[in-house]
Order: sequence, then C-alpha cells, then structure tokens
Amino acid sequence: MAEKGFGNIEISDSVIKEIAVRSVSEFLEISEEKSIKKVKKSLSVQREPEGSVVVNLKIDVPYGEPIPDYVSKLMEKLKNDIERMTELTVEAVNVTVEDIFEVPKEEEQEVQEETSEETEESEKEDNKNE
Repeated sequence: MAEKGFGNIEISDSVIKEIAVRSVSEFLEISEEKSIKKVKKSLSVQREPEGSVVVNLKIDVPYGEPIPDYVSKLMEKLKNDIERMTELTVEAVNVTVEDIFEVPKEEEQEVQEETSEETEESEKEDNKNE
C-alpha cells in the first residue's frame, strides 16, 4: 500500500496479474483470446510480506530461439512493466519453459524476408559510405 498525498493507494493482485498477462502477451505477440487465456492460466502473482511481488510463469518457446536470451528478455519486460505501472518492487520473475513449438512457415518466411530487407538496406548504406 502506498501513501500519496491525502490517502492510500491499494493495487489488487488481479490488477498486477492483468498487467503481467498483457506484458507477456505483448512480448509473445499474441492477440487471440484463446492464447491470452492460456497465458492467464499459466501465470501467478504472489505478494511478499515486505510488499514486493513475485511472478511465476510457465511458457512455450519458439524452436530455434536461444532459450536463456529469450526468457531473460521476457523477464526483464515483465519486471519493468509491473514496476513502472504500480511502483511496486518485483522481487523475482520465475519462468518455467514447458515446451517448444514450431514457428508457422509463413511467419518464419516473413522474418527471413524482414532480415534480408534489413541486410540489403545496410549493404546499400555501406556502399553509399564507400
């Protein structure tokens, strides 16, 4: 509970959980209701006695992603979003990777096309600078 000005501000656990769900959904780039419900079920928020927050999350990771890097970025985003919006301290973000999944071919192709376009643009810039 935070004291601001002339009263107290209490942020419920459900609000913290909703912030976490939206943060994870944004990171995973999901917008389908079914997928968001899955995130909601796999996420829990605990309040510690000293007022900090612990988030526990179970996720699937895309095949081919370096798992430690991928999960570290997710943990950092989740921590930063909760702390920025609530001014509460996130003591820990615990992530369990339960499975890996194949990225659909069309998405994989889009990523490859974006990467090749970026490479072409940087090569053009390099040629201009020579």
